[in-house]
Amino acid sequence: MSKRKWNSGKPPFRGWWNASYFKDFNVWRWWNGQSWSGAAFPGFPVDLVEKRSKIADPFQGRIKWTTHWPEGARVPRINPNKKG
Repeated sequence: MSKRKWNSGKPPFRGWWNASYFKDFNVWRWWNGQSWSGAAFPGFPVDLVEKRSKIADPFQGRIKWTTHWPEGARVPRINPNKKG
């Protein structure tokens, strides 16, 4: 697996991001433009992911995020590594 750069602060746009307290490659969170959601993991049922995406994580300042963009992701995403 490639080395990922972990960032602090706000990502560039709304959507699903690999975002974690502990730089975990398997944690995904929804960024709504203002706050991070609770954690979701691959294999979670769709209804649980939907519920987690609507609940703000209480520890916003601890969350780090990457631009990792997996091919064939289960959720539609914009590739943050492509310009334009």
